[in-house]
Amino acid sequence: MRLPEVDQWSFLGDMLKESLGKYDSRSFAYLGCSTGNGLEYIRNDKTHKVTAIDINPEYLSILRNRYQGKIPNLEIVETNLNDYQGNGKRYDLIFAGLLFEYLAPGPLLKKISTWLENAGVMVVVLQLQDKHVKKVSDTPYSSLKRLEPIMNLISDQNFKLLAKESGMKELEDKRFTLESGKSFYVGVFGKTS
Repeated sequence: MRLPEVDQWSFLGDMLKESLGKYDSRSFAYLGCSTGNGLEYIRNDKTHKVTAIDINPEYLSILRNRYQGKIPNLEIVETNLNDYQGNGKRYDLIFAGLLFEYLAPGPLLKKISTWLENAGVMVVVLQLQDKHVKKVSDTPYSSLKRLEPIMNLISDQNFKLLAKESGMKELEDKRFTLESGKSFYVGVFGKTS
């Protein structure tokens, strides 16, 4: 993700930084957190609870080494989000960057809507389909090609419908195109009631 031909690492970090600065983040859940890209922007005086969730134990080990001593109320959860129920916790801010491309959006959105505080928001980053741009960038790492068959790009319109069915509404939307040619939708969603 850091390679110039991919260039998604800094973009996702910037989106998380913007979200932490713009929205109430007293309690924050980072879904599909990987190694913690963007957690360096957590302000402990503002964010009092951080839950970082990912399925990959190696990524979470790196995250733990980087941030456990820097973020006092950091909870690290190794789980498959398809199975995770949230343990009754609620959050002011939930961030999901390039996650819904690998999971069934409908069921996960239904769970996320129960994890949000009433005035909370979810920020989502989706890679958009483009017939002129490959889903997975060409890199020297052939292992990344294994992502292509499991990666399912969902349109922002379909995502908005699924969010609505799950009790959430779009509050803001933006589109970005990186130098790689890939385009992304960034949506902010809140609860409808």
